[in-house]
Amino acid sequence: MCFSTTASFGASALLTGAVIIAASKVKKPAQWPFAAIPGIFAIQQFTEGFVWLSLSNESFTSWYQISTFLFLFFAEVLWPFWVPLSMVLLEKDRWRRRVLFSLFGLGLTFSMHTLYGLMAYPFSAQISDHHIQYHLEVPLPWAVVAMIVYGMVTVMPTFFSSVPRMWLIGVPIAASFFVAKFLYPNYVISIWCYFAAIISIVVVYVLFRMQKPDRSS
Repeated sequence: MCFSTTASFGASALLTGAVIIAASKVKKPAQWPFAAIPGIFAIQQFTEGFVWLSLSNESFTSWYQISTFLFLFFAEVLWPFWVPLSMVLLEKDRWRRRVLFSLFGLGLTFSMHTLYGLMAYPFSAQISDHHIQYHLEVPLPWAVVAMIVYGMVTVMPTFFSSVPRMWLIGVPIAASFFVAKFLYPNYVISIWCYFAAIISIVVVYVLFRMQKPDRSS
């Protein structure tokens, strides 16, 4: 969990190694967006490291606004369309591809709306109980709907995908959301993103399995 600056920077370093391995497993251009997931998480965790620094070290206070914005951009704007897009590009089954494309469309719409909210409404971050609490001052009804849609577009694609073992990413990410939601309700964005970042290492395994015939059936 995001307990400190060291934890965020450490996760970033770990994920940088994972993305190098993932890149070595790419055989087709369509696999690049999926293989890039650990790398994007590495950048996201790196930015949260600077959020920690800006909140705990006066020498870095000038980094507060940009680092908080960047973290929220990755967490709230990028992932809702990137995850379904990466699944669409990998999908060969026509029916599943249509479902995934619909989720991509929903995710892209969500991302554009959230980007507007991020730019139009105040946002903030503060350290509380050894975690970072993010707050975006959007209207409450939209916040409730956003949580549902966000889960749909970032988790469901992994279950609709016909790629072998893709569910190994979806199950722990879904489980980690409920852990973050019920055990750390005030820090869901930070905690869940940290869990998801570490889980994204499984991308390497899925890419490895994609190079082999699926013998599970």
